[in-house]
Formats: sequence, structure tokens, C-alpha cells
Amino acid sequence: MNGSKIITTFAGRKEDSLDGITENILLFFPLFYRNILRLARAHTRANPFNMQTRMLLMLAHGTHDGMLQPSEIGVRMGISKPNVTSLVDKLTGQGYVERRPDDRDRRVIHIALTARGRKFVAVRLQLIRKSIKGNLSGLSNDEIDNLYQALDTFKRIISKMEQG
Repeated sequence: MNGSKIITTFAGRKEDSLDGITENILLFFPLFYRNILRLARAHTRANPFNMQTRMLLMLAHGTHDGMLQPSEIGVRMGISKPNVTSLVDKLTGQGYVERRPDDRDRRVIHIALTARGRKFVAVRLQLIRKSIKGNLSGLSNDEIDNLYQALDTFKRIISKMEQG
């Protein structure tokens, strides 16, 4: 009886904690965008996190070989297949990506960065990093340490969730 009460109490606290985490996550992203990424937008004169740039960044840093199938791009970005196709068409027209057939299965197509796409990503990342550093430079050393540790913990937990 005593053991089941502890489990019930823990489950109640866990549910409250999950509710609090959910609310904090919902508040986090707008605050993060406004306060951390705001100057990245001003420096680049365009939204550095529009769909096209997000896809290029994902291809550059979210894959081991710089290529993904369109279906995987859709899953990772949370967009439909027709939107992926439209996005790939635009980026292909700009010379940032290309469609490559799979070596083992002719039916499979991979989307890969071109040299121009890799250069675009490198320049864009440099601008974004500079902007983020500038936005964080007003923090105290203790705040920087706390933020570093919090983000490291956040990254570790999210990676653990992703692995299953």
C-alpha cells in the first residue's frame, strides 16, 4: 500500500513536471527566436531560417554524406512531399542542390548540396554565428556558463530521445 502511494505521488509530480516542461518549450522558441536570432535576420536582410536555408543547413550538417531522400527531408522538416518537391525545384534552379540517382536503386533519388550550396551554407553560418555571439555578448560570465550548461543538457536529452 505504501509503495503504491509513492508511485501515485511520483506519477502526479511527473505529470505536473511534463505540463511545466510543455509550457516552457512553447514559450522557449518564440523567446529564442526574438532574443538570440533577431540580429541574424537583420545582418542577412532575409530570414536566415526560411525553408530554403533550413533545408540547406540540414543537408550540410544533418547527414553523414550531404544527401537525403525527399521523403526524409519532409519528415525532418515537417513538410509535405509536394512542398519538398517545390523547395527542391527552387534550390535546384538556384544551383544550390542537385538530384542524384541512387547507385543501387534507380527509383530512388537523393538530394545533395552542390559546391555553390556548400558555399552558401558556409557564408550563412558565419553570419548567423557572428550575430548569435553578438546577441549573447551582453550576458555575464555566470549567465554564459549557465546557458552553456543548460543547452548542453538540453542537447544531450534531445539526442537521447531521438535515439529511441
